[in-house]
Amino acid sequence: MLCPFCGYYGTSDDVVCPSCGKLLPRGENRDSGVMAIRQGKRAREEANGAEKPIWMERQGGRRQYVDPDTRPTSGGQIPLYSDPDIFDANGEPVLEEGQVERRDEHVYGDTAIRDRYAELDAERDRQTKRMLRRRNTNWQLIAIIVGAVIFVILAGSFLFITRTFRGHVFLMTHWMDSNDPESVFYVSDPQALWYVGEERMNTGDFSGAITLFERASELDADDYNVAGNLMLAKCYEATGTPEKAEQIYVYLYTEIAPSNAEAYTNEIRLMLADGREAEAAELMRIASTKTSGGSTFTRQRNDLLPSQPKGSFTAGTFEYRRTLYLTSPEGFDIYYTINDPEAPLPDEGELYDPEKGIFLDEGEWAIRAVCVNGELVSDVLSAKYMIDLPSPRAPTCNLAPGTYERKQRVRLRPAEENKNDADITIYYTIDGSIPDADSPVYDGNPVELPTGTRVVLQAVAVNRYGKPSHTFERLFKINGKNGPKSAYASDNPSDIGSVRLNHTTYESFFSSYAEAQRYEDMELANIGPCRRFHYPWGYATFRWGQGSRLLMEIYYETSAVKGPRNTTVGMSMDAVVGSFRDMGQVESPSGNRGLYSNEDGTGKIFKEEKGTYLIRYIAFTADSHSWQLDYHVDTHGTVDSIYQIYIP
Repeated sequence: MLCPFCGYYGTSDDVVCPSCGKLLPRGENRDSGVMAIRQGKRAREEANGAEKPIWMERQGGRRQYVDPDTRPTSGGQIPLYSDPDIFDANGEPVLEEGQVERRDEHVYGDTAIRDRYAELDAERDRQTKRMLRRRNTNWQLIAIIVGAVIFVILAGSFLFITRTFRGHVFLMTHWMDSNDPESVFYVSDPQALWYVGEERMNTGDFSGAITLFERASELDADDYNVAGNLMLAKCYEATGTPEKAEQIYVYLYTEIAPSNAEAYTNEIRLMLADGREAEAAELMRIASTKTSGGSTFTRQRNDLLPSQPKGSFTAGTFEYRRTLYLTSPEGFDIYYTINDPEAPLPDEGELYDPEKGIFLDEGEWAIRAVCVNGELVSDVLSAKYMIDLPSPRAPTCNLAPGTYERKQRVRLRPAEENKNDADITIYYTIDGSIPDADSPVYDGNPVELPTGTRVVLQAVAVNRYGKPSHTFERLFKINGKNGPKSAYASDNPSDIGSVRLNHTTYESFFSSYAEAQRYEDMELANIGPCRRFHYPWGYATFRWGQGSRLLMEIYYETSAVKGPRNTTVGMSMDAVVGSFRDMGQVESPSGNRGLYSNEDGTGKIFKEEKGTYLIRYIAFTADSHSWQLDYHVDTHGTVDSIYQIYIP
């Protein structure tokens, strides 16, 4: 029989379709449904006047056979048609002998239809079971499929656990001991290690977190995890190993992330807890310039360190001397340096004395100072001061430059701009030297100029700050007789055999004089090895080395020996001075007196401390060397020795 629902072709005895399991319609074994259409049977039957098929439908909860042509389109009772095996010609069910008709209040019509179809359903179940029993089961294929499924599940689980972030987290959370480094070594995902380690840290398992963090940091060696290593450092602190935490913080702000404020903050906290306030203050200074939160570190540093010293006046330029006073707001010690920008403070600074202050004379003064409280040192106070004392104008005189036939006297006066300054001092010279503090001071009395020579009057004005003016210079020529004598020159020999310094040889000297009483080897400054020969009248010293031995110095203290220009021991000071050039300049406040100063040399009288005097002449040689001639005068004004030396 052909199934009208799926097209399966079964036997005529089948009640239900072996393929789809639906109930087959009972008739005269005609094909219907799909197969009837395919084979054209329905068309042939209708053409031959074949009886129309009867179809089963539901009506009011019961199964009935209806004629498709008489099926109503809406409502109404569907008429029943007789089935030769079930219903008679009047539509009543056919009962077998002894069968009793049953009625059901929930079923419309005769219950025989329901019973009949119950039997059909039971038969269909039996047919299905028989069909299943006829089929062969491939247990080997089933085993292969099940094994493949298990393998896929195991492989997927392995890959999940060993290759994915969640798998690593699951593995460490449920199967691994986080305190066992060897166990954690097999985890290769650093992010999973950081994640689980953070969970351990948040639950207070710092040892387990350290193990995971250290493994993660090792895996992240090429890509340093700043946040993760900060957590590792916190765990080190929590387990009592702050030195390891400091290593991480220092490495972070020096090598990896110099702008990371958290590394500075944690390191500063550890330093303060360890009593290293000075180091913490220096790190605060660095952090204030490196991080975006610099103002926070600056405030923290200001609260920790002593305040900067304060000066009594601000830096700048001043036209008078001043004394700078420094103060510490908290009363701490102050150390300072002057004009030494490289000296470390306070180590190489000078302790400030608040009673003396710092005196600033003329010039530039670079002051650096710090306040010190134990090991805490304030920021450096740096200030520059310029003391530029005012200089007076050059003085002038009442005599015009020129040639005069008679002796002249000159008056000096301050410049117009300084005429009302009571503190102006005028220093002057007429001996040819430049005026200085050892020159005569003009006291208001006229200066007498020497006759018979050219005279250069030079003067400077000095104010109360010691600032000199430019040198005033005026040239005069005073005619007359009896002018100054010539200056001492290198061609003036002594009277001992007409000896001359740096010219007379050792052989020439001893050919005229007896053997010396004794001699000694010594050195003269800028000359070298020499030999000094001692005589009753004094000594003579010769250069003693390779080459010619020339006279370098000679000293005599007896009148039997004469010096240049027949000067001798025992002469008065005035007689000696009168033998050489003297411009008539008066004494300076120190008692010294300049005699002359020109291109040939100089002459000057020096007053010594014990009341004695030294008359010194210096002659310049043509080869740029000089001779020195000294007369030592005792307290009675008499020469007691004469000394000559060659100065290279």
